[in-house]
Amino acid sequence: MINQCKNADELFLYIMFFRNYCMVFRKILSFLDSKKAQKLQEYRRALEEAVSDGIITPEEEAYLSSLREELGLSYENVKQVALEIFREELDKAVIDEELSLEEQIHLHQLKEILNLRDEDIKEELEKIAELIILREAQNGKLPEIPHEEARKHLILMPDEICHCLVNAELYKRVIKRERGHYHGLSFRVARGVYYRIGSYTAPKIKEEIIKVDEGTLGITSKRLVFIGKQTDIEIPLEKILNVEVFQDAFTIHRKGRKYPEYFAVDRPKLVAGILHAAAVKALERTIEKKTKSRQRRVP
Repeated sequence: MINQCKNADELFLYIMFFRNYCMVFRKILSFLDSKKAQKLQEYRRALEEAVSDGIITPEEEAYLSSLREELGLSYENVKQVALEIFREELDKAVIDEELSLEEQIHLHQLKEILNLRDEDIKEELEKIAELIILREAQNGKLPEIPHEEARKHLILMPDEICHCLVNAELYKRVIKRERGHYHGLSFRVARGVYYRIGSYTAPKIKEEIIKVDEGTLGITSKRLVFIGKQTDIEIPLEKILNVEVFQDAFTIHRKGRKYPEYFAVDRPKLVAGILHAAAVKALERTIEKKTKSRQRRVP
């Protein structure tokens, strides 16, 4: 019995010792993490000041090098700070969802100064490229898919240019109507006349958006084309009335259709931007042709 008590006391002491050891170890780790954060913050302030004028002088580079050595920063630590600075500058530049030419040049210079490789900022570069394409599309300069590549998916007219080719899923809106239901008892009062006791549930109308097909979506200088496994759609750009963009899809409202078509794509804002710009150019060409035609008829 005494031996059991001693063993229990020893076990309790071991547990308390281990608990205190873990608490001390966590405090040491927390202290080290705070020291590391302070070092990174100090280096970041120095790096931000050095790149603020768009160039790092030899003197500034020498100071940053000595500071890295003094703080004991690794290559990964330095890259982490550079990435944070670049991402913050990118967020500031695209806060309005647009990227001007000046902002584009600034970000390119910052990337070079911070010695960031393309693979380090792959997602950021894709976002920049998307905003550049949108900016140029708004200015009337649309991207062009090489004819050899476009003809693998579409049959193009001689004067037709393909601006975009993407994988897409086609969705449509479906209206479902549920009949009303009567719950209760029915008594015959007279021939053809019944008295009902109970409740009646009114008919319900539900709207659902369901997937119809998947395939390739193409935007050309004349039309929008969807080639699916079961469904093919061809829409002249002149018939497009409006384009709406959502987080993972965009919709097209066109003449002669009560409900819009929904297309789910990887980069809906980019695709919808190209479509909108192509539709505007097509409308301008149509107006120009009609104007010239009227002028020819005028004596």
